[in-house]
Amino acid sequence: MAAKKIMVITALLLMVFLLQDCSKKDTTPVSGDNSVLNLPATAYNYSNINYPAHIAAALATDDNTPAGNTITDDGATLGRVLFYDKHLSVNNTISCASCHKQENGFTDNRQFSLGFDSGLTSRTSMNLLNLRFYKSGKMFWDERSTTLEAQVLQPIQNHVEMGMTLGNLVSKLKGLDYYTPLFTKAFGSSDIDTIRIARALSQFGRSIVTYQAKYDRVKQGLASFTAAEAAGEQLFLNAPGPGGTPACGNCHTPPAFLNSNAPGFALMDANDQGIENMNRFKAGSLRNITTTTNLFHNGSVADVPTMLGSRIPSHGVAPQDRATILAFLQTLTDNTVTSDVRFSNPFK
Repeated sequence: MAAKKIMVITALLLMVFLLQDCSKKDTTPVSGDNSVLNLPATAYNYSNINYPAHIAAALATDDNTPAGNTITDDGATLGRVLFYDKHLSVNNTISCASCHKQENGFTDNRQFSLGFDSGLTSRTSMNLLNLRFYKSGKMFWDERSTTLEAQVLQPIQNHVEMGMTLGNLVSKLKGLDYYTPLFTKAFGSSDIDTIRIARALSQFGRSIVTYQAKYDRVKQGLASFTAAEAAGEQLFLNAPGPGGTPACGNCHTPPAFLNSNAPGFALMDANDQGIENMNRFKAGSLRNITTTTNLFHNGSVADVPTMLGSRIPSHGVAPQDRATILAFLQTLTDNTVTSDVRFSNPFK
């Protein structure tokens, strides 16, 4: 009888211990769809994609992936979870994906994005497509971050965007039980720190590559441009802009349609002077550009047709050429990247 009492008391003490341990975990409900993590038993393929030859050739020369942070399936999986996890913000309301929406080509459908306390960002959200092709590795509209690994931690700390400190971020993630196995799979141990967080987010970001648009099928010999699309491509690649400025393709070089060797586009803005205060801004990829709104660093241009008719230096196009340029740009739209489950929200 005494032994039975001891067993009951031991069981009760164990339950108390488990309840206390669970109370240490961050179980704060998260708004919206960010509630239950749902990952496949086997990680999706991020590291061994059979890119077509024109994409593979560009990666061979322009890839900004550092030797110490190559893409792995488990690393990108962890990055995907971090990217969509609203726990990365101070009040569990904002994730990286809140401002870089998959359905919008990993940019926002607002001129300025909403932060954790409903404040507005000072610039338009850049799209994340093909960022690994930006050879210099410099990130943000003003290129103030020298690498993607350095860039990904800054929105988390921004007082408008996510409002966290890195110390609190690490502590918070350690309190979420689903991160221990994810960090272990990605990096070989359960240690959670900002270096690993940055590496995982960067692996996921670099995995977002567009290569299944009509443009890509044409370059593989699987489709053909229409007459208008073919004429538009030639204008894009060869026709000088207003005042003899370089052709569009000089700064938006195929196949990723960006080029870190270009000096950046000029756009006068009394409130924001961009790269080294020279009224110049980073030129992002034009992939999926015709499905994007609020163009340029301040979202001041509504869409591509408006851009082609504007007086922004090097972006205005002669009236007779606008339809063909637009036809070509529409061939750059890759609808698979906006629905690919590998890049989707894993919280269901």
